[in-house]
Amino acid sequence: MVNESLLSQTDVDTAVSMISPIIVNIINAIIILLIGFVFGKFIEKLSFRVFQMIELDKITRKKLKIKNLSKTLSHILSFLIYLVAIIIALNKLSLTTTVITTIIILFIIVMVLFVLFGVNDIFANFFAGIFFRMKKNITVDDVIKIKDPKRTINGRVEKITLLHIRIDTGKEEIVIIPNTLLLKSVITKTRKKVE
Repeated sequence: MVNESLLSQTDVDTAVSMISPIIVNIINAIIILLIGFVFGKFIEKLSFRVFQMIELDKITRKKLKIKNLSKTLSHILSFLIYLVAIIIALNKLSLTTTVITTIIILFIIVMVLFVLFGVNDIFANFFAGIFFRMKKNITVDDVIKIKDPKRTINGRVEKITLLHIRIDTGKEEIVIIPNTLLLKSVITKTRKKVE
């Protein structure tokens, strides 16, 4: 009878010693998540105020034609903090792997690059470039006239890419026109250059 109670006490002690670190790790992970989310929300509000104080939206609207950049950047900063908190919490629970961490880091890099380089214009020009390539109505060495509300450009097409078209006007001037502007302009193909 004494041996049975000793074994049960030993079994209970072993079970408690095994469960105890798991519970502590779960509690630590929850605390890390809560701190991360509170800190992320604080950084989001603080960064938004800082961006408004330096008038980031006015600057980017004029120069880059990007609207609400301060709001977007403050959201991205908060999501980065949330992501770091989630990774640390998962690491506390021994659930992270190198693959998950690598995927998250690559996702963050891609999001930052999209914001920095004005994704909207790049995608729009890219799809317009694909449209022009599929139609094949403008080719290299074509002499064209492009008319939009601000300016008329006459010249020979030097290069066509997925993002822009390069035109030699013959007046010691090379004009690079984004493909989206070509979609909005009236284009007249005058003749094919004969060499």
